Amino acid sequence: MVSAEIVVLNIVGESFMVFTFTYPQTIEQALIMLAPVLTMVFGLVYLLFPRQVLNFSGVEARVDVPHAIGEGRSSYAGIMIALGVGCLLLQEPALLQPGLNQLLAFAWLIAAFGVMVQGLLDGGTKFKVFGKFLVCLFIGGLALSSADPLPFNFRMPETIREYFITSVSFLTLILGLISLLTPKLALKILKLHPKESSPYGVGETRGVLAGFYISTGAAPILLLDNYIAWLFVSIVLAGAWLFTGIGRFISIFVDRGATLYNFTGVIFEFGIGSLLLAMIFGLI
Repeated sequence: MVSAEIVVLNIVGESFMVFTFTYPQTIEQALIMLAPVLTMVFGLVYLLFPRQVLNFSGVEARVDVPHAIGEGRSSYAGIMIALGVGCLLLQEPALLQPGLNQLLAFAWLIAAFGVMVQGLLDGGTKFKVFGKFLVCLFIGGLALSSADPLPFNFRMPETIREYFITSVSFLTLILGLISLLTPKLALKILKLHPKESSPYGVGETRGVLAGFYISTGAAPILLLDNYIAWLFVSIVLAGAWLFTGIGRFISIFVDRGATLYNFTGVIFEFGIGSLLLAMIFGLI
C-alpha cells in the first residue's frame, strides 16, 4: 500500500499522524474508500448544484428569499464534504481514524431511517423515497463494514476545552433532531418550503440533513472517554462547521445572498469551526 504523508500535527503535547492519504492497492482497500468518496461526491453535488438537488428532493427556496437555495451549498454540502474528506485522509480504521468510519456509517444509517419515516409520514413517490432509502442504506453498510467498532462511554466534561466541544456537539445534535422530528421547523429555519407538486418535500430534512447532524453531533459526546477517538471526531465536527461557512460564503456571491443573515452565518460558522480547531490543537 502506497502512502502519501501530508502533515503531522502535535495535539496537546502528543504527536499524531492526522492527515495521510493511502492509495488503495486491493479491492478491500478500495471498498474502505468507497463510502467516504461517495459521501464527498454527494456533498460536492449539493455544493455545485443545490437548486437541482433540492428540487429533486421536493423543496425550493421561498419566493421572498430566492437566495435560500444556497442552503444546499452550506447546511447540506458542508457537513457531508467534511466527513467524507476526514475519512479519506485517515483511512486505516484500526490505526489512524478511530471512530470516523463508525460516525460515517451512523450518519448514513440514520439518514436511511429518516427517509423511511418520510415515506411513512410525509408520503411521496414510493419509487423515489425507496431509492433514496436504498442509497443511504448501501453507503451506510459500506462504511459500517470497514469501521473500527468503538464502545460509547459517556462522561461529563472536565475542562474548558471539553465543555466547549461538548456544547458545540449538543448544538449540532439538536439541529439534527429538529431536522428529524420537526421537519417543518427545520425548513422554516432554512427558509425553504415544499414544492407545490411535491408535498412530501416537507419531510426532506429527515434524511441526509438529520442523519449527518445527529451522528456528527453525538459522536464527540459519546466518545469523550476515548481520548484519541474523541480528538478525531472533534476534528471532523470542526471541519463540518468550517465547510458550512465556506459554502455559505460561496452562496453569498453565486446565489446573490448578500444578506445580514448570511454574513452573520458565515461569521458564526467560521468562528465556531476555528474555535473548535484552536481548542483541539491546544492553541487556546
